[in-house]
Amino acid sequence: MSKKEKITKSGYLVKRGGIVKSWKKRWFVIIGNVIYYYKKENSTHPLGMLPLTKAVTVDYTKRRRRKKFVFSVNIPGKRMYFISANSEEERESWMNAISTTIKTQKTDKVSVKDFKVLSVIGKGSDGKVLLVKELHSGKLFAMKTIKKSILADHEQVRQTMSERNVLMRVRHPFLVGLKYSFQTEEKLYMVLDYAPGGELFFHLRNSKFFTESRTCLYAAEIILGLEHLHKMDIVYRDLKPENILLDKHGHIKITDFGLVKTDLNKKLGGKTKTICGTPQYVAPEVLKNEGYGFSVDWWSLGILIYEMVFGVPPFYSEDQEEQYILILTGELKIPFFAKDSTKDLITKLLNRDPKTRLGSGGVEEIKNHEFFDGVDWEKIYNGGYVPEFIPTIKERDDLQNFDEKFTSKPISILSKKNKKKSSIKISQNEFQGFSYIGEDEGLKLLEQQIEGIGIKKENTKEIDLTEKENN
Repeated sequence: MSKKEKITKSGYLVKRGGIVKSWKKRWFVIIGNVIYYYKKENSTHPLGMLPLTKAVTVDYTKRRRRKKFVFSVNIPGKRMYFISANSEEERESWMNAISTTIKTQKTDKVSVKDFKVLSVIGKGSDGKVLLVKELHSGKLFAMKTIKKSILADHEQVRQTMSERNVLMRVRHPFLVGLKYSFQTEEKLYMVLDYAPGGELFFHLRNSKFFTESRTCLYAAEIILGLEHLHKMDIVYRDLKPENILLDKHGHIKITDFGLVKTDLNKKLGGKTKTICGTPQYVAPEVLKNEGYGFSVDWWSLGILIYEMVFGVPPFYSEDQEEQYILILTGELKIPFFAKDSTKDLITKLLNRDPKTRLGSGGVEEIKNHEFFDGVDWEKIYNGGYVPEFIPTIKERDDLQNFDEKFTSKPISILSKKNKKKSSIKISQNEFQGFSYIGEDEGLKLLEQQIEGIGIKKENTKEIDLTEKENN
């Protein structure tokens, strides 16, 4: 967690599981308007989170299975959490801290009127991406817009909600973060970190290929981003140059979480069978409709490294059926001029057997490969290496790192009546809980509101931050 984030309260409590009703000791922390819980005090990745919106209630609960001093935290429409403290005094302390946090949620809702649209800068898996300026702060963000009418079925709605939930949870230097999410009757909006360096795809197309040293840094940063997702029990499933952005310093940001699969181990036994992904980067086990797990991301990494070094993906055809045949049975041809360590890394990542593929035994297998000899992984995480390429950015809203096929498009974000309707009836209730304000942004809005009125005054609306979570 960031050093700037203030911890309101922390300590060990015992929590009952959501699926398996066992009680386990967890380290709980209240930061802003969210409770995070970890396996241990020194753990870096939370097992789960409880957003404390104004709709949440906390109450006393009778003894459960010999557990004393139990209280409940109820997130409407999601789950009732049962938590046990060590003493009556400790229970009172936690309940008071949680109640106080809930009562102080007074942040205004965010809407399209809070932003000025500057340009279209990209296209996600299911929507358009805009460069916007937040009017009250002047900050630049990327705004992803999704028409509700294109979400053809209930599964697509669930996947979109899953994308928002993952974005809300991730906090990592090489993953794009969510600042706000909100909706209108017609559209969903997600306001994200802006990476002014543009897509890796844009730069790879212009450069034809990258040096091995440049590739090594990008690959190392991608590995740490994927490692973080895997530790959160999330498989990414859509690694490709279009989904890798560069920040102003030249470091990468993985974006577009529209195809993520959550709870891979907890609910799915470590495997899923959904066929999805971009054809050139999809793993053989996905095409064969076999159960697959985290190893699909390492296959895609192998394809991406190959493309960065040699300029083209290894198994490519204009004909999609032929391309799938190449992925399943085609010979992996590596140019003779590649270094031995590069050849070996790519060959082991593009092993068609996911059980023996490099990374199948854990990310350390990849980190310890000779291709990354001399890499200080902590230094990578902290952005300590100066990238070989730093994007040219003349002005804050400079668009030279974005493709003109995007920047030349119309830029309106206001909802328009869409004549093309989904054949499946989607209820607005399915989008309940979509709205979100990140902690830092929420505090800034609250501070500005207080400064603007000069006195304490309740003139705000509830922000729904509900999160589906079953740890």
